[in-house]
Amino acid sequence: MKVIIIGGRGTPTVIADQMTDAHERFGMDIEVLGFALDDLSGGNSISGYPILCGIRELHEKYGKYDDVRYVYNLYRSDVIQERTNLLYSLNFPIQRFCNFVHPSVMLARSAQMGFGNILLANVVINSNVILGNFNTFNSGTLVGHDTVIGNNNFFAAQVCVGSNLKIGNMNFVGLNSSLKNFITIGNVNLVGMASNVTKNLDNNMTVVGNPARPLVKSNK
Repeated sequence: MKVIIIGGRGTPTVIADQMTDAHERFGMDIEVLGFALDDLSGGNSISGYPILCGIRELHEKYGKYDDVRYVYNLYRSDVIQERTNLLYSLNFPIQRFCNFVHPSVMLARSAQMGFGNILLANVVINSNVILGNFNTFNSGTLVGHDTVIGNNNFFAAQVCVGSNLKIGNMNFVGLNSSLKNFITIGNVNLVGMASNVTKNLDNNMTVVGNPARPLVKSNK
């Protein structure tokens, strides 16, 4: 399988390197062709991978190749909804987006997932977990059994998601955070780094701390 990553610096580069690692160390049949990105201010390559085309040009240029698949990873905590809207505005066939599961991942055989999910090194997805589409799980993240996760969520490294959670769409969960068993997380929430979420979250909330509480912005 050949892969083009929609995105560039940051997590997209990490994904490219982990795909290359999966091929070189574990013999996985995967090759990163490069990136699709509109911003060429840093040059025409990133960490040795070429920028092949602009984002909206991608499917027109490469859609004719049956062995080419796409990854979308333009997420950022402050614009996750905007970047998700961009993804769906492309109208690329969802079947062209691959799931990437690094060979070091423990993915339970009873787990289910849609398209475009990224599971990086040492992620654990336990029994009866259901994943939607376009979720990113950075290295070392654990998802407990019987948890249901929607679409376009981003979990930074070393996040611990308990069991029997229901998580909606477009949530960004920061480094080393924990989400308690049996709670519900709505949509478009930001969980700050090292936060411990023990209660349900509605929508459009930013929470920080242990236990996590809504962030109150200063008027100064």
